[in-house]
Amino acid sequence: MVLGEREYKLILLDTNAIREIITNTKLSGKGFFEKFFCNQGNYAPCFFIYNVIELMPYADIFEKFIEFFSTVPCLMFFPIKIVIHQEYQQYCLGKKLTIDNQIAHAFTPIVDDERYNCKTFFSGMKEDVGLVKSIQFDVKQLAEVAKEWEKQRNHTEKLLKKMGMSPTIVDEKFYLGQEYETIIKDMHNWEIKIGNQKIDIKELPTLRIMEYAQFNRVYLTKKKITPNDVMDIRIGGIIPYMDAVITENFQANIYKKAKKYIPQMKQLEIYTLKDIRLE
Repeated sequence: MVLGEREYKLILLDTNAIREIITNTKLSGKGFFEKFFCNQGNYAPCFFIYNVIELMPYADIFEKFIEFFSTVPCLMFFPIKIVIHQEYQQYCLGKKLTIDNQIAHAFTPIVDDERYNCKTFFSGMKEDVGLVKSIQFDVKQLAEVAKEWEKQRNHTEKLLKKMGMSPTIVDEKFYLGQEYETIIKDMHNWEIKIGNQKIDIKELPTLRIMEYAQFNRVYLTKKKITPNDVMDIRIGGIIPYMDAVITENFQANIYKKAKKYIPQMKQLEIYTLKDIRLE
Protein backbone atom coordinates (compact mmCIF):
# COMPACT_ATOMS: atom_id res chain seq x y z
CA MET A 1 0.00 0.00 0.00
CA VAL A 2 1.25 3.51 -0.81
CA LEU A 3 1.50 5.95 2.13
CA GLY A 4 2.95 9.32 1.22
CA GLU A 5 5.21 8.46 -1.68
CA ARG A 6 6.41 5.03 -0.58
CA GLU A 7 5.09 1.50 -0.86
CA TYR A 8 4.61 -0.35 2.43
CA LYS A 9 3.64 -3.83 3.47
CA LEU A 10 0.83 -3.79 6.04
CA ILE A 11 1.45 -5.57 9.35
CA LEU A 12 -1.37 -5.98 11.89
CA LEU A 13 -0.48 -5.70 15.57
CA ASP A 14 -2.83 -7.42 17.99
CA THR A 15 -3.52 -6.09 21.50
CA ASN A 16 -0.61 -7.94 23.13
CA ALA A 17 1.83 -6.89 20.40
CA ILE A 18 0.90 -3.21 20.79
CA ARG A 19 1.38 -3.30 24.56
CA GLU A 20 4.67 -5.18 24.21
CA ILE A 21 6.09 -2.72 21.67
CA ILE A 22 5.12 0.49 23.47
CA THR A 23 5.92 -0.60 27.04
CA ASN A 24 9.09 -2.57 26.32
CA THR A 25 10.68 -0.11 23.92
CA LYS A 26 14.32 -1.03 24.56
CA LEU A 27 13.71 -4.65 23.59
CA SER A 28 10.47 -5.23 21.67
CA GLY A 29 10.04 -1.67 20.40
CA LYS A 30 13.61 -1.55 19.15
CA GLY A 31 13.28 -5.11 17.87
CA PHE A 32 10.20 -4.15 15.86
CA PHE A 33 12.03 -1.24 14.24
CA GLU A 34 15.10 -3.32 13.43
CA LYS A 35 13.14 -6.22 11.96
CA PHE A 36 10.46 -4.39 10.02
CA PHE A 37 12.13 -1.12 9.03
CA CYS A 38 15.84 -1.89 8.77
CA ASN A 39 16.31 -5.55 7.89
CA GLN A 40 13.21 -6.52 5.90
CA GLY A 41 12.19 -3.32 4.14
CA ASN A 42 9.26 -1.10 5.02
CA TYR A 43 6.20 -2.28 6.94
CA ALA A 44 3.39 0.02 8.08
CA PRO A 45 1.93 -1.13 11.43
CA CYS A 46 -1.87 -1.41 11.58
CA PHE A 47 -4.18 -1.35 14.58
CA PHE A 48 -7.86 -0.83 15.33
CA ILE A 49 -9.71 2.10 16.85
CA TYR A 50 -10.62 -0.29 19.70
CA ASN A 51 -6.95 -0.34 20.75
CA VAL A 52 -6.81 3.46 20.83
CA ILE A 53 -9.95 3.89 22.94
CA GLU A 54 -8.91 1.05 25.25
CA LEU A 55 -5.57 2.73 26.04
CA MET A 56 -6.91 6.29 26.50
CA PRO A 57 -7.69 5.95 30.25
CA TYR A 58 -4.05 4.97 30.92
CA ALA A 59 -2.28 8.31 30.42
CA ASP A 60 1.27 6.93 30.62
CA ILE A 61 0.72 4.06 28.19
CA PHE A 62 -1.41 6.19 25.86
CA GLU A 63 1.34 8.81 25.66
CA LYS A 64 3.85 6.09 24.76
CA PHE A 65 1.40 4.76 22.17
CA ILE A 66 1.11 8.18 20.50
CA GLU A 67 4.86 8.75 20.72
CA PHE A 68 5.62 5.43 19.02
CA PHE A 69 3.04 5.64 16.24
CA SER A 70 3.90 9.29 15.50
CA THR A 71 7.29 8.16 14.23
CA VAL A 72 6.14 5.68 11.57
CA PRO A 73 3.56 5.54 8.77
CA CYS A 74 0.62 3.50 10.11
CA LEU A 75 -3.06 2.71 9.64
CA MET A 76 -5.94 2.75 12.12
CA PHE A 77 -8.94 0.64 11.16
CA PHE A 78 -12.47 1.58 12.11
CA PRO A 79 -14.77 -0.94 13.93
CA ILE A 80 -14.83 -4.38 12.32
CA LYS A 81 -18.56 -4.05 11.62
CA ILE A 82 -17.72 -1.31 9.11
CA VAL A 83 -15.14 -3.57 7.43
CA ILE A 84 -17.65 -6.45 7.25
CA HIS A 85 -20.34 -4.24 5.70
CA GLN A 86 -17.93 -2.69 3.20
CA GLU A 87 -16.66 -6.11 2.16
CA TYR A 88 -20.22 -7.30 1.55
CA GLN A 89 -21.16 -4.14 -0.38
CA GLN A 90 -18.15 -4.60 -2.66
CA TYR A 91 -19.05 -8.29 -3.08
CA CYS A 92 -22.55 -7.27 -4.23
CA LEU A 93 -20.93 -4.98 -6.82
CA GLY A 94 -18.67 -7.78 -8.03
CA LYS A 95 -15.61 -6.05 -6.59
CA LYS A 96 -12.94 -6.80 -3.98
CA LEU A 97 -12.59 -4.81 -0.78
CA THR A 98 -9.86 -2.19 -0.95
CA ILE A 99 -8.35 -0.43 2.04
CA ASP A 100 -9.50 3.18 1.77
CA ASN A 101 -10.83 5.95 4.02
CA GLN A 102 -14.16 4.12 4.35
CA ILE A 103 -12.56 1.55 6.65
CA ALA A 104 -9.26 3.07 7.83
CA HIS A 105 -7.36 6.28 8.51
CA ALA A 106 -3.72 6.68 7.48
CA PHE A 107 -1.05 8.50 9.46
CA THR A 108 2.40 9.47 8.28
CA PRO A 109 5.10 11.68 9.82
CA ILE A 110 6.49 12.61 6.41
CA VAL A 111 3.45 14.59 5.18
CA ASP A 112 2.90 18.13 6.49
CA ASP A 113 -0.85 17.81 6.93
CA GLU A 114 -2.61 17.66 10.32
CA ARG A 115 -5.13 15.13 9.00
CA TYR A 116 -2.30 12.60 8.84
CA ASN A 117 -0.74 13.59 12.16
CA CYS A 118 -1.27 10.83 14.71
CA LYS A 119 -1.09 13.04 17.82
CA THR A 120 -3.42 15.73 16.44
CA PHE A 121 -5.96 13.18 15.25
CA PHE A 122 -6.10 11.28 18.55
CA SER A 123 -6.33 14.51 20.57
CA GLY A 124 -9.36 15.48 18.51
CA MET A 125 -10.82 12.01 18.85
CA LYS A 126 -10.67 12.25 22.65
CA GLU A 127 -12.95 15.29 22.45
CA ASP A 128 -15.53 13.36 20.42
CA VAL A 129 -17.47 12.07 23.44
CA GLY A 130 -20.09 10.28 21.34
CA LEU A 131 -17.49 8.30 19.41
CA VAL A 132 -15.48 7.42 22.51
CA LYS A 133 -18.58 6.24 24.39
CA SER A 134 -19.72 4.18 21.40
CA ILE A 135 -16.38 2.36 21.10
CA GLN A 136 -16.13 1.95 24.89
CA PHE A 137 -19.56 0.33 24.83
CA ASP A 138 -18.38 -2.07 22.09
CA VAL A 139 -15.30 -2.96 24.16
CA LYS A 140 -17.39 -3.53 27.32
CA GLN A 141 -19.67 -5.86 25.35
CA LEU A 142 -16.71 -8.18 24.69
CA ALA A 143 -17.06 -9.60 28.22
CA GLU A 144 -20.65 -10.61 27.45
CA VAL A 145 -19.58 -12.18 24.15
CA ALA A 146 -16.88 -14.17 25.97
CA LYS A 147 -19.50 -15.46 28.44
CA GLU A 148 -21.81 -16.42 25.58
CA TRP A 149 -19.04 -18.37 23.86
CA GLU A 150 -18.28 -20.18 27.12
CA LYS A 151 -21.97 -21.04 27.39
CA GLN A 152 -21.96 -22.43 23.82
CA ARG A 153 -18.92 -24.57 24.63
CA ASN A 154 -20.50 -25.97 27.81
CA HIS A 155 -23.82 -26.63 26.07
CA THR A 156 -22.10 -28.57 23.28
CA GLU A 157 -20.07 -30.64 25.75
CA LYS A 158 -23.19 -31.54 27.77
CA LEU A 159 -25.16 -32.39 24.63
CA LEU A 160 -22.43 -34.69 23.30
CA LYS A 161 -22.08 -36.36 26.69
CA LYS A 162 -25.84 -36.94 26.85
CA MET A 163 -25.72 -38.51 23.39
CA GLY A 164 -22.76 -40.69 24.36
CA MET A 165 -20.50 -39.05 21.78
CA SER A 166 -16.88 -37.95 22.11
CA PRO A 167 -16.10 -34.21 22.12
CA THR A 168 -13.45 -34.94 19.49
CA ILE A 169 -16.24 -35.24 16.91
CA VAL A 170 -16.26 -31.43 16.86
CA ASP A 171 -13.16 -31.02 14.71
CA GLU A 172 -12.09 -29.01 11.66
CA LYS A 173 -13.87 -31.36 9.29
CA PHE A 174 -17.06 -30.84 11.29
CA TYR A 175 -16.60 -27.05 11.18
CA LEU A 176 -16.00 -26.91 7.44
CA GLY A 177 -19.21 -28.87 6.90
CA GLN A 178 -21.09 -26.19 8.86
CA GLU A 179 -19.14 -23.15 7.66
CA TYR A 180 -21.66 -21.79 5.16
CA GLU A 181 -24.61 -21.89 7.57
CA THR A 182 -22.47 -20.45 10.37
CA ILE A 183 -21.38 -17.47 8.28
CA ILE A 184 -24.90 -16.77 6.99
CA LYS A 185 -26.14 -16.74 10.58
CA ASP A 186 -23.32 -14.39 11.56
CA MET A 187 -24.16 -12.04 8.70
CA HIS A 188 -27.60 -11.61 10.23
CA ASN A 189 -25.94 -10.95 13.61
CA TRP A 190 -23.91 -8.17 11.98
CA GLU A 191 -27.17 -6.75 10.54
CA ILE A 192 -26.45 -7.61 6.91
CA LYS A 193 -29.63 -8.17 4.92
CA ILE A 194 -29.07 -10.86 2.31
CA GLY A 195 -32.57 -12.14 1.53
CA ASN A 196 -32.67 -15.60 -0.06
CA GLN A 197 -29.73 -15.17 -2.40
CA LYS A 198 -26.90 -17.70 -2.45
CA ILE A 199 -23.70 -16.19 -1.06
CA ASP A 200 -20.23 -17.13 -2.25
CA ILE A 201 -18.52 -17.08 1.14
CA LYS A 202 -15.10 -17.48 -0.49
CA GLU A 203 -15.43 -13.81 -1.41
CA LEU A 204 -16.00 -12.83 2.24
CA PRO A 205 -12.67 -13.69 3.91
CA THR A 206 -13.24 -11.31 6.83
CA LEU A 207 -16.18 -13.35 8.10
CA ARG A 208 -14.44 -16.62 7.23
CA ILE A 209 -11.34 -15.97 9.35
CA MET A 210 -13.39 -14.58 12.23
CA GLU A 211 -15.66 -17.63 12.33
CA TYR A 212 -12.76 -20.05 11.92
CA ALA A 213 -10.81 -18.36 14.73
CA GLN A 214 -13.89 -18.37 16.98
CA PHE A 215 -14.43 -22.08 16.35
CA ASN A 216 -10.82 -22.85 17.26
CA ARG A 217 -10.95 -20.73 20.40
CA VAL A 218 -14.27 -22.12 21.62
CA TYR A 219 -14.12 -25.79 20.66
CA LEU A 220 -10.49 -26.78 20.16
CA THR A 221 -9.16 -25.55 23.49
CA LYS A 222 -10.28 -25.71 27.11
CA LYS A 223 -8.75 -22.33 27.95
CA LYS A 224 -11.19 -19.88 29.54
CA ILE A 225 -12.36 -17.38 26.94
CA THR A 226 -11.53 -13.78 27.82
CA PRO A 227 -12.66 -10.42 26.40
CA ASN A 228 -9.14 -10.07 24.99
CA ASP A 229 -9.64 -13.31 23.03
CA VAL A 230 -12.83 -11.90 21.51
CA MET A 231 -11.04 -8.64 20.69
CA ASP A 232 -8.20 -10.42 18.88
CA ILE A 233 -10.66 -12.51 16.86
CA ARG A 234 -12.53 -9.39 15.80
CA ILE A 235 -9.50 -7.34 14.84
CA GLY A 236 -8.20 -10.45 13.07
CA GLY A 237 -11.02 -10.03 10.58
CA ILE A 238 -8.78 -7.69 8.58
CA ILE A 239 -6.03 -10.35 8.31
CA PRO A 240 -6.92 -11.47 4.74
CA TYR A 241 -6.04 -7.94 3.61
CA MET A 242 -2.72 -7.77 5.47
CA ASP A 243 0.77 -8.76 4.38
CA ALA A 244 1.83 -9.76 7.90
CA VAL A 245 0.70 -10.04 11.52
CA ILE A 246 2.27 -10.08 14.99
CA THR A 247 0.17 -12.00 17.49
CA GLU A 248 0.32 -14.53 20.34
CA ASN A 249 1.10 -18.20 19.73
CA PHE A 250 -2.44 -19.64 19.76
CA GLN A 251 -3.78 -17.08 17.30
CA ALA A 252 -0.66 -17.49 15.14
CA ASN A 253 -1.37 -21.22 14.85
CA ILE A 254 -4.97 -20.49 13.82
CA TYR A 255 -3.73 -18.26 11.01
CA LYS A 256 -1.23 -20.90 9.89
CA LYS A 257 -4.02 -23.49 9.63
CA ALA A 258 -6.41 -21.02 7.97
CA LYS A 259 -3.99 -20.58 5.07
CA LYS A 260 -5.17 -23.98 3.78
CA TYR A 261 -8.79 -22.83 3.56
CA ILE A 262 -8.73 -19.09 2.90
CA PRO A 263 -6.88 -18.24 -0.35
CA GLN A 264 -6.54 -14.56 0.52
CA MET A 265 -4.27 -15.54 3.44
CA LYS A 266 -1.82 -17.78 1.58
CA GLN A 267 0.96 -15.18 1.42
CA LEU A 268 0.48 -13.94 5.01
CA GLU A 269 3.68 -13.60 7.05
CA ILE A 270 3.03 -14.70 10.63
CA TYR A 271 5.13 -13.51 13.58
CA THR A 272 4.83 -13.90 17.34
CA LEU A 273 6.13 -11.71 20.17
CA LYS A 274 9.40 -13.64 20.39
CA ASP A 275 10.19 -12.53 16.84
CA ILE A 276 10.45 -8.89 17.92
CA ARG A 277 12.17 -9.38 21.28
CA LEU A 278 15.87 -8.62 21.26
CA GLU A 279 18.08 -11.00 23.24
